[in-house]
Amino acid sequence: MGYTTKKSLLEAICSGDEVSWHEFYEIYRPLIVVRGRDYKLNVAEIDELVQSVMLRFFDRSKSFVYDRSKGKFRDYLGVMIYHCALNIIRQRRKNEVDCEAVELEAYDHDRWQEEWRQHILTLAMKQLKLQLEDSTFQAFEFYAVKGESAAKVAKFLKIPVNMVYVAKSRALAKLRKIVNQLREEE
Repeated sequence: MGYTTKKSLLEAICSGDEVSWHEFYEIYRPLIVVRGRDYKLNVAEIDELVQSVMLRFFDRSKSFVYDRSKGKFRDYLGVMIYHCALNIIRQRRKNEVDCEAVELEAYDHDRWQEEWRQHILTLAMKQLKLQLEDSTFQAFEFYAVKGESAAKVAKFLKIPVNMVYVAKSRALAKLRKIVNQLREEE
């Protein structure tokens, strides 16, 4: 599945395209789960958070018009996740008399930006893996991402050490292009 620009993905969702809904779910579910953990929700509540966010967006998709001049989609999504998490915690407090008080921090824009950056990097790495030969991607991942020594990676992959450096260089160049493209599409 290739990455679709947010604008075209959002337009397809608004027109009722089921494939786009599935893609939207696959792209944003992991990010919603991370935020749910940040808000100290339990597993069932995180599932509820995913459902609430998706349902809220689905309900609004009929009239949703993406207008970048009004702000970035990531900020819209971040605030939506925050409000859904807040509702879940309020419901928990209302239903459980002896519930340990868990305070939901105010919407943390900086933390959201960092998580969004990590989300973009994860999407970019998935795309990068599809664009590189397996051995090139493995060399890059082991050496540049996981921090293994070039000699150890070369020995494991049975390639010359200089090929590990070449793999890193090629992969980083492609990764930068992918990340820049994803950022432009925000």
